[in-house]
Amino acid sequence: NIIFDVGNVLFKYYPEYIIKSLLPKTLNSEFYLKYLFNSDIWISLDKGTLKVNSAIKLLCKDHELSINQKSDITLLITNFYKYLILDEDMKNLFIHCSKHYNVYILSNFQSDSFKKLKQDHSFLSLAKGEVVSANVKMIKPELGIYHYLLSQEKVLPQESVFIDDMKDNIIAANRLLIHGIHHESYSRTISKLKKLKITV
Repeated sequence: NIIFDVGNVLFKYYPEYIIKSLLPKTLNSEFYLKYLFNSDIWISLDKGTLKVNSAIKLLCKDHELSINQKSDITLLITNFYKYLILDEDMKNLFIHCSKHYNVYILSNFQSDSFKKLKQDHSFLSLAKGEVVSANVKMIKPELGIYHYLLSQEKVLPQESVFIDDMKDNIIAANRLLIHGIHHESYSRTISKLKKLKITV
């Protein structure tokens, strides 16, 4: 079994690029980066415990937002997935692995955005199963989300490899006897998979 993360594994996730692409004329880039993408609000959106309107209300509590800023934030939350940059090498690895192994997705992601990402990138449907954080109200590196994948998909941890870009997420996987690969680059991940005798 090979379990893939999505952001910064299959797709490169650069909030600065997303803001620049969706709002090329904005003067509020640093504000959106700090108080939206790099904040607890984004984590709660990924966890599915916060909706777009509630996120804007929370931001309004601490900051006086103009109508335009509220509109910008809605646009960023609902359209960020369009500006994730597909890593073609990792896509090809995912497709290759799906022909030889059971492939799964385990990702911290907003529910609607992930559905739309799948519609735009059909290769993601090759996964035998998927666990998206917002759908289960849990988020990596919480152990519960790993337990959920293992039980839901009847996957044995010691027969599984998990590829993720965040060290904390790998440490959590290792605690459950899932073999974690800290993804830093395509070539390094390929090398680590070969050491595990995975056909790549």
